[in-house]
Amino acid sequence: MPELIWLNGEVLPMSEARIGVEDRGFQFADGVYEVIRFYNGRPFTLRPHLERLERSAEGIVLKSPLARESLEAEIRKFIARASFKEGMIYLQLTRGAAPRNHIYSQLQTATLLFYARPLPPLPEPGDGEGVKLLVVPDDRWHRCWIKSIALLPNVLAKNLAASQGYDEAAFVDNGVLTECAASNLFAVVGKKLVTHPAGSRVLPGITRQVLFECAADLNIEIDERPIKEEEAQRSDELFITSTTREISWVARLNERYIGKARCGPMTIALHRALQARVRAEAY
Repeated sequence: MPELIWLNGEVLPMSEARIGVEDRGFQFADGVYEVIRFYNGRPFTLRPHLERLERSAEGIVLKSPLARESLEAEIRKFIARASFKEGMIYLQLTRGAAPRNHIYSQLQTATLLFYARPLPPLPEPGDGEGVKLLVVPDDRWHRCWIKSIALLPNVLAKNLAASQGYDEAAFVDNGVLTECAASNLFAVVGKKLVTHPAGSRVLPGITRQVLFECAADLNIEIDERPIKEEEAQRSDELFITSTTREISWVARLNERYIGKARCGPMTIALHRALQARVRAEAY
């Protein structure tokens, strides 16, 4: 069965999909995106993802050609056609094709697309090797709350980390850890869960928000504040979150091992609570 893509209202084989060379997403990175996980053929936290897409689009003065309810219905229908039950939807919205010019027209037609990709099973909470994080300077723009397709700083940071044997890059700004190249960052300090506030330097992750709810159910106190690199190195536990990886425990920050170099109890408890949410909504 050929890989399919939903492109501007039409479902067709990926090999037949065509987008104009002057699409502003291609020439200016003028667009936003979302990654939505589905389990058992059902999307998880679809509504929050589409609400964030709307906020991101509003942040760059871009209007989606499809209302949220209609887009949600199209995504659900598309997932039902997929040949696999566990995977992700990549969705991208750009300002569309027009003669190349920094000034854009309010009348041009946006480009909206999404497609599905399978994802392998994730390890059980606490299993597997811990993630190794390389700290790199945060030289991104100051609108990280927008899920922009302009990801070159993230790409370069993650490749730098990979070239040195690390799994992910953690951004640091004036000694403060913000987030990672493709994930949010959390530290366990004492009995508190510490993470940098969302905003100019941190994307409001959907898994991050679900985790806040799980923490509240477990009576874990959340401390949204900047965390210094040296404090993170001394933390009891460190972990990262994202849509595709759920929760991954961190074994090392640069050359410093975290805690006892194994997945900590709070990380395991939160991951189990997250997976319970997934089972309740998708199975």
